[in-house]
Amino acid sequence: MSTNPEVYEGGCLCGGVKVKVVGPPVGAGLCHCESCRTWHAAPVNAYSIWPNEAVRVTQGEELLANYQSGISNRHWCRHCGSGLMNRLSNEVTVVYAMVLVGSGYVPQPSCHIFCEESVFDIQDGLPKYFDLPTELGGSGEMVEEPSRTGMHSGSD
Repeated sequence: MSTNPEVYEGGCLCGGVKVKVVGPPVGAGLCHCESCRTWHAAPVNAYSIWPNEAVRVTQGEELLANYQSGISNRHWCRHCGSGLMNRLSNEVTVVYAMVLVGSGYVPQPSCHIFCEESVFDIQDGLPKYFDLPTELGGSGEMVEEPSRTGMHSGSD
């Protein structure tokens, strides 16, 4: 029986920064908050959360830049601009899920968060939270599954 933990590696677009995570994520989902949408220039952000000790920069740490905003401390490659991770606290780090897919990581989102800020309706049967689940410090309030898919203006 193998006791080897899961290991996933990825990096930035130019290859200057490499990131390695060991073990399974403690959570994964899809975030619709304005901050993530703006940071990623996308309607939704796929995220995976690991304990800090499971995340290591294995190459190019000197190329990392960061931006602290509220609880977020986002890190990216200063050479190519690729977003890599968000150190949320002394306990957990969000590694953007798409950074790791080349090494076999398959994101398994369990929910949508900050759906009150959504600009993109997704019908997938996953729980959709107004802000965050209670175990992540949110209200736990749910929103209904949208009746259609696609972009919306928020006024309909």
